[in-house]
Amino acid sequence: MGLEEIRKYNEQIETKKLIWHEVRSLRGKTNIDKLKHFNFITEEREEEIQATYFKRYYLEKWEVKVGTIKDTLIDPKKIVGTRHSDYYERTLFESLNSLKRFESILAELIINPNYYTSNETRNNNEKKIDLAYKRHEDKYYINGEGNNRLITSVVLGFPKILINEITIYDESQEIKNILLWARENGFEYIIEGPIKNLYDPIEIKLVSDCIDITINGIEQLIIFKDKYERLDVSTFRMKSYKVKSVIINNYQDKYLYSNEINHLFHAKYLELREHKLKN
Repeated sequence: MGLEEIRKYNEQIETKKLIWHEVRSLRGKTNIDKLKHFNFITEEREEEIQATYFKRYYLEKWEVKVGTIKDTLIDPKKIVGTRHSDYYERTLFESLNSLKRFESILAELIINPNYYTSNETRNNNEKKIDLAYKRHEDKYYINGEGNNRLITSVVLGFPKILINEITIYDESQEIKNILLWARENGFEYIIEGPIKNLYDPIEIKLVSDCIDITINGIEQLIIFKDKYERLDVSTFRMKSYKVKSVIINNYQDKYLYSNEINHLFHAKYLELREHKLKN
């Protein structure tokens, strides 16, 4: 390293010290006031973020992963929520003022103004920034690390920021339709884990005050819907079922452990009938 390089390096070190000293001198002020101190934000922008609601991020069961994108620039104005309970369901103004590591974010922003648009200016040991993107909403959500950096970037209104990885989700209309049908017809559904696609044989429990049944996958649930809608709940059909149950040994039990939807309607006829009559 030559003398000129050493001189520049020492100047950079001294500049960083001065910046950190000024940032630390603002302790006790709100995060928004710290931004205003360095002229990062206007009064008009402050009013905008006071009126902007920051949502809670979660996935409906019919929102399925459809892909990923790496190292791409996005418009931070489309980041509308987070998974982090300290920052969602409040205004963007309140979320910013709640940030716990804002001091270091602010100092880094002053020292490294290109941090948000270039990987080269980022610390290699720092955790990468990732988001979830709901294609059907055209909105982004913070789904992991990076709340301090990302909320700050939204507040500052940068035109573009670099995101290391984006997980893309979209609605499956078929899954949405059948699950909404279940709700509208008095069934609560319990599904552990995400549904990968229409053909995923994931276990679905339908429960109510009179029924508790398990169906293996959305395809089977669609068949169940058709069978349920055509279910005969007449008194004659009920009497016929009871006669068979008496005459034929184990009439109900022999269907009980089958995965077939037709057999399910034999095994659970009385419960399904009661449920349909109530709903």
